[in-house]
Amino acid sequence: MAPHLILLHPPSLFDSREIGARHSLASATVATSPLFEYYPLGFLTLMEYLARHNFEVRIINVAVKVAKSRRFDPPRMIRKLRPLAFGIDLHWLVHADGALELARICKEEHPDIPVLLGGLTASYYHQELIQSPHVDYILRGDSTEQPVVDLLQALEAGREPTDVANLTWKRDREAVVNPLTYQPELLDIRIDYRRLMKHMLRYRDLRGGLLTGYQWPAYAFNMTLFCRGCQMNCLTCGGSNWALGRARLGVRDPELLAEEIVATQQLSPHGVGIPGDIRQHEPDRLIEALRRRQPTRPLSFELYGPPGDEFLDKLASIGPPLDVHLSPESHDEELRTRYGRCYSNERLEAGLEGILSRGGKAFLFFLIGIPGQTRVSVMESVAYAERLLERFNERYPGKLDANMSPPLPFIDPGSLAFEHPEKYGYRLFARTLAEHRSLMRQPDLRDVLNFETAAMSRGQIIDVAMEAMDNMIDLRERCGLLKGKWVNRERERVREARKRSAG
Repeated sequence: MAPHLILLHPPSLFDSREIGARHSLASATVATSPLFEYYPLGFLTLMEYLARHNFEVRIINVAVKVAKSRRFDPPRMIRKLRPLAFGIDLHWLVHADGALELARICKEEHPDIPVLLGGLTASYYHQELIQSPHVDYILRGDSTEQPVVDLLQALEAGREPTDVANLTWKRDREAVVNPLTYQPELLDIRIDYRRLMKHMLRYRDLRGGLLTGYQWPAYAFNMTLFCRGCQMNCLTCGGSNWALGRARLGVRDPELLAEEIVATQQLSPHGVGIPGDIRQHEPDRLIEALRRRQPTRPLSFELYGPPGDEFLDKLASIGPPLDVHLSPESHDEELRTRYGRCYSNERLEAGLEGILSRGGKAFLFFLIGIPGQTRVSVMESVAYAERLLERFNERYPGKLDANMSPPLPFIDPGSLAFEHPEKYGYRLFARTLAEHRSLMRQPDLRDVLNFETAAMSRGQIIDVAMEAMDNMIDLRERCGLLKGKWVNRERERVREARKRSAG
């Protein structure tokens, strides 16, 4: 059966094979190239959900194909495809150029096949996107599985999608905005990596199916979803309940989630990450479900604040060693609170001691570009990270790592900082999707940022970022946390950024 829906993941920029040199720093802390070739997990949930409703989905990671081969010709590939519809993710704003260029190619090659966009950025800019002659539909919101089923059924039947929730579409070239009524609080979704493996074998397209990008298999990481939305409301994040217009968190059944995690571990030797602090919703139920299933390898938990001993004991009871990610953002407790993370350094260090003393690992992330933060403050955060890494790795070798970066290249639309920049100490250089697309095409990363603060200009943010990241590379190498080719890879990113900025 030919696929009904082909999901295409675009590169950040489409027409520049030199993107790695031009924006080398932009993806320095997310284990991807500047093409940002990770596709959203919604691709996997859509594949599984649509299969339950007798629709076949194919995933093609165009960004990986572009990164892997200079001979790859996207129009030629798309010309051979004949689905019921093309779906393109515009989840992260960094794909503003790539998603629209890919939509244009799809429409030029197949004027009669509808083009559907989805994702958080597409949702925010749906009114602007629907004006494009290359876009037929935008599905809004963080959960679109059932609306996609309803839309495909309407397309098959040849009827107008007047009853499809969350849909923005065109009638006689006029925009129609259906109500945003599908925001489930209990998520009926699954991430099935076995299905993804079968999918890649079926289409004989390993690169096109890859989730973790061009570095695979040297780097791979299996992600799952605990929730959609977030009860936190950090300054630059567009994924909060507030930004999404969610009344409550969307969560999954803990038993099904635990079953999925263990099944993924059995399939792949790589780690499984759980983004979204599980303490937001009934953590004891998930911990108990995992404990009964006895996972065999470490799980990576994202926590929005330091854990206490009682919670750490519960996590440790699951079995494998702990792996915890924390984002203190700054050494400065006042700046940390201003950003939305309200805890002391004393609590942070006690939490690190608790994680590491139980045989676990921890990773810290510090942010550059918080309102009120200066170059001096950034370098003090580097010094604080140095003290932590040297102190804890002396006692627990190789167990504590850290990194830092600005929110490159954009703060999120819908976030507090984006909606009220002056109130929170920001100045924005782009508001519309078209303006952000234009920024992405600038050759110097200093001119790509969509923000600066009252304390630091765009140029100053990038300059101190290069200095801080250079220092962090030295520190991590000295502590044995960054080795071999990975040291050279990280140094090359900073060198390229400096060369471009100097030019």
